[in-house]
Amino acid sequence: MKLLEQILSELGADTLKCFSIVPGFGGYFRSIKGVAEYTPEKIILALKKNKITIEGSSLALGKYFEEDVLITGSISGVKID
Repeated sequence: MKLLEQILSELGADTLKCFSIVPGFGGYFRSIKGVAEYTPEKIILALKKNKITIEGSSLALGKYFEEDVLITGSISGVKID
């Protein structure tokens, strides 16, 4: 568990649970510093040090509050850069 915490910390995540995906609905992402890119097929979220790329279809930003963001739509992939 400490290794996972260290990896997430180095990626800029503040918490062990940095995101959750719900198939057919979307996802909930934490510790987000901003939105770097936004299209219905791709959203790039900025962390402290890295970025999270979310790909899919019909993607839309839901609520964005206190570094947490809800993304709705069909998510086909998530990549941490």
